[in-house]
Amino acid sequence: MADFFILVILYMVTFSATAYIFLMGDTDYHRNGVVGKIRAAIVQVGMWIFNHIFPRSLQDSFTNTIDRVLYTRNCYLQIIYLLLLLFITVTYTVSIQPHVEENDLPPGYSIGVYATLTINWILFLATSFSDPGEITEGNQQAYNEVYAFDGLMYVDGNMCRTCGFVKPARSKHCAFCDRCVHRFDHHCSWVNNCIGGSNVHLFLMLLITIALGSVYGTFVTAMVFVTMVRSRGIMEASYVGADGRLYPVTRLIAFQHMFMEYPGMVFLMTCLSLLSILVGGFAAYHMYLAITNQTTNERYKTAITNPQSDHQRQSDSTLKWSKRTSSDFQRRLKSCRTREEKETHWRGYSKGMFRNLIEIFFPFDVNNSKKR
Repeated sequence: MADFFILVILYMVTFSATAYIFLMGDTDYHRNGVVGKIRAAIVQVGMWIFNHIFPRSLQDSFTNTIDRVLYTRNCYLQIIYLLLLLFITVTYTVSIQPHVEENDLPPGYSIGVYATLTINWILFLATSFSDPGEITEGNQQAYNEVYAFDGLMYVDGNMCRTCGFVKPARSKHCAFCDRCVHRFDHHCSWVNNCIGGSNVHLFLMLLITIALGSVYGTFVTAMVFVTMVRSRGIMEASYVGADGRLYPVTRLIAFQHMFMEYPGMVFLMTCLSLLSILVGGFAAYHMYLAITNQTTNERYKTAITNPQSDHQRQSDSTLKWSKRTSSDFQRRLKSCRTREEKETHWRGYSKGMFRNLIEIFFPFDVNNSKKR
């Protein structure tokens, strides 16, 4: 019986560890450490298997599909996300809600769940269809006055070859959307939109609602689970062992019994608990960027321009990126030997935590600027 519970725990640990390795293994913090090496080894083995076992036609089809889904602007991941939200809503309604009423649990439990799901739907759609801060010839001058050029990462006179005008400080041309974006953070394929100065607050709130909603959903499902175990007297019951003798029910046996009788409930509780960890970490990272007034793009640029040492070389991707980087910024950062020195050297646009958050949640409105 204990083997069943151990398998569940192993599944959760393996899923969490694998997700962490693939999501964080290529970051500056882990790239040259154990996590980064494990990720690189897994990728190399996977690529070897992919290239030597599968036929060329299948390889091309798979590669083209991945390129189309992840590296072009499309609504595929939006549809997947909406289907996941629908799945969670239906699963809760069918597998959890009846037991909330049956066991006389507070109706506020379900109200909170549906309210969280509704807010998440609204924020997802708002983020998907919001203007991230698109820069055009008509508003370029207004955006140009928002941030001063620091002379390191952002240099005055840097032209966007596609749009044909000088890029304002902290802006970047998005290859997916084919437009320059004010205070560019990143392009999010899940919302099929850029995340920039005008909608980063929506994206941050979306992440927070997903994380908090997952935690709350786990709590409600766990409360229903525990209440059902108690109301049915499962912990006071006995079971017949392999030797034919009666044994008192343990927590492991109760968990297995509930899983076999109510698989939807246990599956939802497990998935939400894992989701709360993964998205919670991602939301915490973006909250850190918000309170320090950094963008993902700036964080990436600061981290990837690492100084060379006798025992460490830059990767080919870093070298390619470095050729496109401002020579002043690259030279100044390369003189610093640690990440802490680099981040201290380039202080960016931080105005203090409170003013940074005000800037994030009450972004610059180019339309009001034009009226003035």
